[in-house]
Amino acid sequence: MSDMPCQWLLGLRAQDGGHPPAASAATLAFARQTLGHGPAEWAVQTAVWMTQEVIRQVPAYGGGRTPFETLRRSVESSVLAALAGLYLDARPSPEMVPVEAVEGNTDLVHRGVPLDLVLRGVRIGHACLHQRLMDAIDAEPEPVRLAESHRVSELLFSYADTHASRMAEEYIAERNRWQASTEAARHRIVDDIVAGRRIDQEAAERTLGYELGRHHLAFVVVADELDTPAEVLRRFAAEAARAMDGHGVLTVQAGPSDVWAWTGRLSGAAPSADVEVPTGLRLATGPVMYGVAGFRRSHLGAREAQAFLAETRLCRHADVRVRSLLAAGGERARWFAEETLGGLAGGDARRAELRETLRVYLASGRSPQRAGELLHVSRNTVGYRVKRAEELLGRPLPEDLLELRLALEIARIPR
Repeated sequence: MSDMPCQWLLGLRAQDGGHPPAASAATLAFARQTLGHGPAEWAVQTAVWMTQEVIRQVPAYGGGRTPFETLRRSVESSVLAALAGLYLDARPSPEMVPVEAVEGNTDLVHRGVPLDLVLRGVRIGHACLHQRLMDAIDAEPEPVRLAESHRVSELLFSYADTHASRMAEEYIAERNRWQASTEAARHRIVDDIVAGRRIDQEAAERTLGYELGRHHLAFVVVADELDTPAEVLRRFAAEAARAMDGHGVLTVQAGPSDVWAWTGRLSGAAPSADVEVPTGLRLATGPVMYGVAGFRRSHLGAREAQAFLAETRLCRHADVRVRSLLAAGGERARWFAEETLGGLAGGDARRAELRETLRVYLASGRSPQRAGELLHVSRNTVGYRVKRAEELLGRPLPEDLLELRLALEIARIPR
């Protein structure tokens, strides 16, 4: 193929690194064997931008890390397949649509994303890829531009049409399977409860196989890796329920790498035992609440705690409920923190350390000894940091600590 104008494809290079591949090892290996490492890395980088653009234009695709990574895997595999097809000048066929792209349908169906939005996302993705490839072709000599612009546009249009047809076919098949399954029936009941809709409690309990008229502790199990088998998540959910002295467990697959779970409690007391969370998994727990309303409230609390799992493997709602409430304030909350903290605000590590020391010091009743024990530093270090924090605040610590403590909690919330 050395005399073919499509040699320009082999010169594609990523502008920066930092994005690990999301496609399967087999898809990536074929692309690297066909095109080389440079174009494959370009595809990985381009797929990140394409994924962001699809979610920006069709927000239903998004909703957190798991949906983003699921879509990125689908987009990246499609880009790699398209580049290989363009280089080989292959005519489009349903077999060219990667398995990962089709598998992404499962998550979209289970999350209730309509087919028309799924197909719109496919069209947006192909338009983005066409734009990036035209940019690359425009940098080539005129003979290459003339030969390749038409060929690439024509093939990409055909690929998009084939891709959309295969996705629609698989989407409809998966939707039919899902709607007929027991899991779907349980998921619909859970969705109704979480949305605050009225349910027939007796019928719901029969379908769920779970008693609703008792105390509930809801929790969310999240996997670090998108390919973690669902059975691993469900098995740990059952182990976590036992470790927290729960009675029975209900699990619902929420996405490719997260499971929603509930366990019954004999009382409204929070579990006293800690749960050992294995490497590769994370656990967020809600408050213990009663009845159907408590089933919903505990779950929403667990979801709030889930937002902080990037920091830890185990997050209890009780530990982050103030931060979660303050995070809902968005930009206005950040303004309040910046105005209250003055020179102590800022993103550098030193200021963050001083803020955390001051926060723990105030939460410990201004005890340097207790704060030092919690922070694993000496009381003298606590004293020095608190004094430096006061200097950056530009004033002594106030008698009424409410605003200062709220500002310190807001500053902990990731942007």
